[in-house]
Amino acid sequence: MALPPQSDFLRPILEIADRATEALSSQEILRKLTPALGLSQDDLQERIPSGALRVDKHVRWSVYQLKCAGWLVLPPGSRGRYRITDEGRQQLGHRADAPRAAELNMLAARRIRSPADAELHPPNTDRPSAVVVDVSPDEQIEVSYEQLRTRLADELLESMKNVAPARFEELVVELLVKMGYGSGRRVGRSGDSGIDGVLNQDRLGLEKVYVQAKRWNAGTIGEREIRNFSGSLDPHGATKGVFITTSRFSESAKRTAAEVARNNKTILLIDGPKLANLMIEYGVGVVTKIVYEIKEIDENYFADGSNLPNTA
Repeated sequence: MALPPQSDFLRPILEIADRATEALSSQEILRKLTPALGLSQDDLQERIPSGALRVDKHVRWSVYQLKCAGWLVLPPGSRGRYRITDEGRQQLGHRADAPRAAELNMLAARRIRSPADAELHPPNTDRPSAVVVDVSPDEQIEVSYEQLRTRLADELLESMKNVAPARFEELVVELLVKMGYGSGRRVGRSGDSGIDGVLNQDRLGLEKVYVQAKRWNAGTIGEREIRNFSGSLDPHGATKGVFITTSRFSESAKRTAAEVARNNKTILLIDGPKLANLMIEYGVGVVTKIVYEIKEIDENYFADGSNLPNTA
């Protein structure tokens, strides 16, 4: 079972708050939501790309939206604990359908706008409504981030396909060095079917990794290329190789690499998409443009008075 969308949390949270005899924290709401929505352990452990638990984000933003709409409230001195308002109870009694995120956002906007602001900046009814995505703002940021990263990876791959073969071999060695494979150098020549780079995994160069770099614009790397690379390791007495390409590997190439591994020789395959993502991860050929820092409230800090300064 997949975790329900965020807006599916809104009505159950209101119902839980309506039944509660005291104000509830976000974590207490989540504990009561688990059986109410039939959430499994897998659902509770599902994470967004940043590593945060998706269900925590769903609960936090649902509670926030309900609060902004005036359906939940933080009573004075409640320290992060919410209770339902009379307006929230009216919504439960007057409607059978669940409130949607877009509706709550509009209610929140009306409450935030002062009469003077509304007079100076009336709503633009001619402008088409924005598309509302049924995810929390955290997830919207992550989706946008992934889209930007995907575009960057595509641009990197296209750029690598257009550099000279020697330059491609150099950047491949630079990437592997940044990944921690040790010191390295380019040794290949354009059109060479042998070794393009060598990495020393120890200071004396006793443990070496050999590199083959193929800058291909079309087609896939097949079994023959893997066998040729495996054979090129033998004169060096080498047992470790990395085959990197801007293209992709055929299934027969992958099977051949697996066969070679059974003969005490390891050949790691890195195709174009993986290469581009590794370059982003290790900062090769890219620069950091903007850094956004996202913070959220530390609920534990406000759970009791132990962290507050003594003003007595």
